Amino acid sequence: MKRSALFSSLLSQAKISSLIVLLLSGFAVGIDFEEYDDDVAALLREYQSHSDSKGSYNPSVLSFNETEEANTLVDFENGLIFLTAITPETLKQSIIDVLLTQIDPSVIDAKTAQDFGLINETTNKPFFWGQVLDHKGRPIQARRAAADFADVLLRRKSFEAGRFSVSINMVETHKAIAGSKYVKYAKKASRQHNVSVSLMMAIMETESSFNPLARSRSNALGLMQIKADTAGRDYFSLIKGYKHTPSPNFLYRPENNIEVAAGYLNILSNRYLVGIRDPKKLEYAMISSYNGGAGNLWRSLNKRGNKTKAIARINKMSTKDFYWFLTNRHIREETRNYVKKVSGKKRKYVNL
Repeated sequence: MKRSALFSSLLSQAKISSLIVLLLSGFAVGIDFEEYDDDVAALLREYQSHSDSKGSYNPSVLSFNETEEANTLVDFENGLIFLTAITPETLKQSIIDVLLTQIDPSVIDAKTAQDFGLINETTNKPFFWGQVLDHKGRPIQARRAAADFADVLLRRKSFEAGRFSVSINMVETHKAIAGSKYVKYAKKASRQHNVSVSLMMAIMETESSFNPLARSRSNALGLMQIKADTAGRDYFSLIKGYKHTPSPNFLYRPENNIEVAAGYLNILSNRYLVGIRDPKKLEYAMISSYNGGAGNLWRSLNKRGNKTKAIARINKMSTKDFYWFLTNRHIREETRNYVKKVSGKKRKYVNL
């Protein structure tokens, strides 16, 4: 099935309804996954493993408009929006809200993402414009169009555990549309810090799936998942020249987040990883260190974490061998997978 088809779905409506109730009500722990289809079970396991009950610690998942009356959950990775409410009327309003909202930290509460902002005054388009199409295959921009689409969706609503629910599928190209919003910031930061645009876009997609309000369990924030007390502090100390720890509101703003990330990548390249001679090997080292830290790179190459010996070993390897080492022998499994993901996604952005 094509995701762009009107009511195509990765999950059946009944299963989605049950899934939403479990996720947003905190009952996902201890459920019997055998009762669900394989795709449903996989999604439940993912949320249970990487998120709290509301999905708020999975960087690609955003939970907002969170009240006793209604919940909205956006999965930026898979292009799905889940909504539940206690009445059809409340559910309709939630649908209209999410279709017309501008998920922009400059106009909504960056910490809770509960307060909906207005349509962007510059573009006059809501956040999900083009990422979600209505029942006639059109992008949604006006309240009347959103209300009409909500009425169509409500005809397929489900009811379980005292709540009504619907799901909305984004178009197949939702990531490309989402990512295009941030290319201008990546290009600006690229010129400033001599870091490739394709690398930044690949890291951005890997880190957050272009969720501007992403937050991890370790409190890494925003599109590029910046930790304020490490990469953020390094950026201000070594790039700006003064000691400062950026606030969440600062890091949730896309332009700031991308700027700090580019500066930190520059710091990795010209300070922490200096001595790696081959540009491609240096880039691989930057990717692994962005995720796992330079110290874990040295420890992967030398039992005592000796930087000099680790760099000497890198310089003796071929580029192919070093990539193999990072994706098979790095001491952190997460970093091994991260290098594969970023390197693979980078190819999509080489022509930017």
